[in-house]
Amino acid sequence: MVASKNRSNDRSNPMGPELIHATARMCKASVPAALDHLSTAKGMARWNLGMFDTTQEPDGLLSGVSLFDGKQAYARAELDPHKGLVTYRIGADRHRLVPRIQAQVVDGVALGYEAGLVLVSLQTWRLKDMDDARWLRLITTHETELDLIKAQLERGMSTDTAAHQDPA
Repeated sequence: MVASKNRSNDRSNPMGPELIHATARMCKASVPAALDHLSTAKGMARWNLGMFDTTQEPDGLLSGVSLFDGKQAYARAELDPHKGLVTYRIGADRHRLVPRIQAQVVDGVALGYEAGLVLVSLQTWRLKDMDDARWLRLITTHETELDLIKAQLERGMSTDTAAHQDPA
């Protein structure tokens, strides 16, 4: 799903600026494997273009380098396995992280699909000072990241290989 054509910050637009983007892919994987791949430094290091080569500090803080501008970025990935939800608090300052992106994993069976499939989604909220070019780059990046996540999960490249195995 690509954002609507109206990406303007123009305040004369009665609908206002676009404030959220969501995208999803159906993946052949287990819920635990997908959540692990989305919430750990080992998994994020493989697909997160804004925090590439993600590492984790002893206190759980994640850090990596943006492939776009080479700047250091920080995050905390807050996993709620019961909801299949990862909330990313992110920012350039390790002490001022903002909850701006969420990933969710839903068992495909719950949505009427066959066993062994999961729906993986990413959603992000637009910061007030984010210009149209930066917003469009973020949208495009999330679409690409989900393609990477899907390919990695389906090739068995998730970080939790035991959870990825088909129970059959």
